[in-house]
This record gives sequence, C-alpha cells and structure tokens, in this order.
Amino acid sequence: MNFFVLAVGLWAVAAKESIDAILMFLVFMFVSIILDMIMIGIYYSKGYAVYKLAGTLSEFRFSAGMAILNLLLKPLTCVLLYHHYRERGGDYGMSLPTSNDGGGGYENIDQPIPSNSQVEAAHPHTSIHDVSKSPLSE
Repeated sequence: MNFFVLAVGLWAVAAKESIDAILMFLVFMFVSIILDMIMIGIYYSKGYAVYKLAGTLSEFRFSAGMAILNLLLKPLTCVLLYHHYRERGGDYGMSLPTSNDGGGGYENIDQPIPSNSQVEAAHPHTSIHDVSKSPLSE
C-alpha cells in the first residue's frame, strides 16, 4: 500500500495542475491512516512477544515508535494536501446552498405560474365555422 501512496504522491508533485492527482493522493493517505491503525493494533502485541524472545526489544521499541510517529504525522499531511487541493481549484462539494431565491434550476410545477397584471388579456379565437361572430360579417 505504501508503494501506491508513494507513486501517487510523486504523480501529484509532478502534475502541478492536476486536481485529480492531489485528490487521489489525499484519498490514499486517508486509507493508509486507517490501515496503519489496524496493523498497529493487530501486530503490536505479537511483535513485542517475538522481539522479547529474540532479545532485541530495543529494536522493536524504536520501530514501533517510528510507526506511531508516522501515524501521528499523517493527519497533518492530509490537512496540507487538502490545502493544496483547494489551491489548485478543487472543490469537493462541501459547501451547502445558503439561500433559495428561486433562481435555481429547480422549478416547482405544483405551484401556479404568477400572472402579471400589466399584460393585456388575449381575446378568444373565433372559429372559422362560426361565421355569425366573425368580424368580416359585420
């Protein structure tokens, strides 16, 4: 997993205008945080027992400390990545509409159309078969 995060990170650095690269790097960082927490939770006690039997407990403490430090620094990296994502013009749609002025794309068809009193009403059309009401018969 770390290889993919590194590869996407290099792509995000190389493609300075790409919004997709930085977003994918941010998503991979979130996934790696979750996976690191799971791996440390599962393998910490097993690793401690193995290194204690081998007599190299100081190496285990150092490696576990570095893994925990890496895990603590990843959220800071995610905040910085999100800042760069916003600088490149990315917007993940986290903003909500603030007002409903009726100018949006949604039109409520259940409501009647408001009429304008300034508009002159049209006269009904007379039928061709009804010659007695025709203006030509006068």
